[in-house]
Amino acid sequence: MPSLENLNRHFKGKDFVIIAIDLQEERDTVMKFVREHGLSYYNLIDETGNVGAEYGVRSTPVKFIIDADGNLVGASLGYKEWDSDQMKTLIQLLISGKAS
Repeated sequence: MPSLENLNRHFKGKDFVIIAIDLQEERDTVMKFVREHGLSYYNLIDETGNVGAEYGVRSTPVKFIIDADGNLVGASLGYKEWDSDQMKTLIQLLISGKAS
């Protein structure tokens, strides 16, 4: 989570949003975690698991990169350092539309 927080802060004010979706977690548990870790990106709760099922999530963590038009343009399973220079460059290309 720290690398996602760093990535969120790096792209603050740009056309970039992180939305975390916790699958079938208790609201209080999620909110406590968000507060304790000072997370500034959106955190939603998929209480029923329907959102995870829609995206075919079978294990976590999984990350999806969705463009401004709602198209799935990337996915990653497992833990990654999202605030690395390579990842920032990739996301900047996606934001600018030059990754096609």
